[in-house]
Amino acid sequence: ASVVKRDKPIMVVIGNPPYSGHSSNRSWEMVNGKRTPTFIGDILQDYYRVDGKPLGEKNPKWLQDDYVKFLRWGQWRIEHTWIDLTEMGQSGGGILAFITNHGYLDNPTFRGMRQQLMEAFDEIYILDLHGNSKKKERAPDGSKDENVFDIQQGVAIGIFVKTPEKNGPAQVYHAELWGSRKDKYQILSGTDIEITQWANLTPQTPFYLFVPQNHGLNDEYQKGWKVTDVFPANVLGFQTHRDHFAIDFDRDRIKTRIKDLRDTSLSDELIRERYNLRDNRDWKLSAIRAQLQNDFDWDNHLLICLYRPFDWRWCYFSNAVMDYPRRELMDNVEHRENLCLLSSRQQAVAGYRHSWISGFPANDCAVSTTSREANQVFLLYLYPSPAENSSRQKSLSSADWPPGKDGRVPNLSPEFVADFAEKLGLEFVTDGRGDLEATFGPEDVFDYIYAVFHSPTYRERYAEFLKIDFPRVPLTSDPERFRRLVKLGGELVGLHLLESPLLAKTITRYPVVGDNRVEKGYPKYFAPGEVEPGSKAGDCAVLEAGRVYINKSQYFEGVPPEVWEFQVGGYQVCDKWLKDRRGRQLSYDDLTAYQKMIVALKETIRLMEEVDSAVGEWPLE
Repeated sequence: ASVVKRDKPIMVVIGNPPYSGHSSNRSWEMVNGKRTPTFIGDILQDYYRVDGKPLGEKNPKWLQDDYVKFLRWGQWRIEHTWIDLTEMGQSGGGILAFITNHGYLDNPTFRGMRQQLMEAFDEIYILDLHGNSKKKERAPDGSKDENVFDIQQGVAIGIFVKTPEKNGPAQVYHAELWGSRKDKYQILSGTDIEITQWANLTPQTPFYLFVPQNHGLNDEYQKGWKVTDVFPANVLGFQTHRDHFAIDFDRDRIKTRIKDLRDTSLSDELIRERYNLRDNRDWKLSAIRAQLQNDFDWDNHLLICLYRPFDWRWCYFSNAVMDYPRRELMDNVEHRENLCLLSSRQQAVAGYRHSWISGFPANDCAVSTTSREANQVFLLYLYPSPAENSSRQKSLSSADWPPGKDGRVPNLSPEFVADFAEKLGLEFVTDGRGDLEATFGPEDVFDYIYAVFHSPTYRERYAEFLKIDFPRVPLTSDPERFRRLVKLGGELVGLHLLESPLLAKTITRYPVVGDNRVEKGYPKYFAPGEVEPGSKAGDCAVLEAGRVYINKSQYFEGVPPEVWEFQVGGYQVCDKWLKDRRGRQLSYDDLTAYQKMIVALKETIRLMEEVDSAVGEWPLE
């Protein structure tokens, strides 16, 4: 077998390789004290380039998944068989056929891999079997979609053909199956490659997608400005890798933990045991304790952060307890007046709902449920930095804008500003707001973008593009439409920061006295028209308004179903906020905040419809 695998021409490679982001097949090893690529690590580097240039991905770790390495090895094996046979004067060719994780079909991180596969083969057949339970997708007819295996990750069959008489790039064919596992098995058992109804794809730069696209809509969508080009300084939200220690509802509890780290009478072993802390590559307890003991301004890092939608918590915002607090956030958001747009590059759940706002440092999962869709933070302003960071901050600045309040400058691309100003016929002012008659400012731009990203039609019309990359900003040349969208976006901003005057009047009641504890198994929602919980047989009371119960007797009354079901990113907001407080007694401030949140979401739903009305016909012009 070893001789065959090593020396003989292999015409067909088939299999179901392992899917594991934490690969067992190392890409690097230490040789004479140097980090040296292994065989698979070396050939895998081809997937890190696209169109002859580096991918430029900040976190390309998914290319290290085992199934990707197996695909790359299979590609290498078939390529070498073709070369060997051709040199011997024989017809060279071969087939690589795997069933794998289907993430490589449209994830932007894999665009170099897709291009390489197209160049290596002549025909590519993709049968997407879907079944990704993490995305909570349903079949097109609304029925449940099931995986063909007992796993959460969706899968696809890929058949890659190298023929003697052809030369890439490959023609790509696509088909898909939705529905129950039983139905998929039945179709697969009675189908072969010749009778499958394949759709011809034309994968194009920059993504080379192995999924169908509406090219007419894509051309329309691509005219917008990519949000990463609008806000040049952007960064992944902060990551602590020890949320249980670095973040809490109670400021004093965080402070006590840091005091313990500074206390020289407490041993490292006691601290580890007390707080369940473990060293890793980037964080060593003994070194961090020494750092804190020499920091006489240590309590200045106790501040509020945005952890989840409407969920502000206390944190210790420092690399002393966070692996990645992010320098951009420390320089421009910590103790600074700023606005941050949050958005994700991809979605682990179906549908783009991944747009939110923060005025505080934001966690990487503030609007996302998984690391795959972790949210980026787009800063509106850049502030002068300490001397040691001045050169770095200068490189982040998109232009030599005149400094505004506290020396800040807008984090807006000058090319974007010039394009928008020309379309609107307005002059750009570099701080705050314009009068919207002759001028517009950074905060007007922010509100405009925030409104557009909350348009239901925008999210639906461009859904297939929004799921694979950061959103794009379409520009209007109509000053009146711009003014209306700025106004609506500003109202959404105020609601989502819980600063809107509309929140002064609640729409819910909290009528039952109790200990206000969110019990295990709660919250539970009962819609209008349902039988009141606890009603006796024969004496059933029907609810006139929706209720959210936090325990057997206490509830918020007057919560509309559409508000209860409203989602931001991957979170059902009203449910998530209370679930995260199970076992806690809600304070007066907590009860007030939740009721304000209900109003904010109800008004958000109304304003989203108004945004659509303000845009009118799409595309936005």
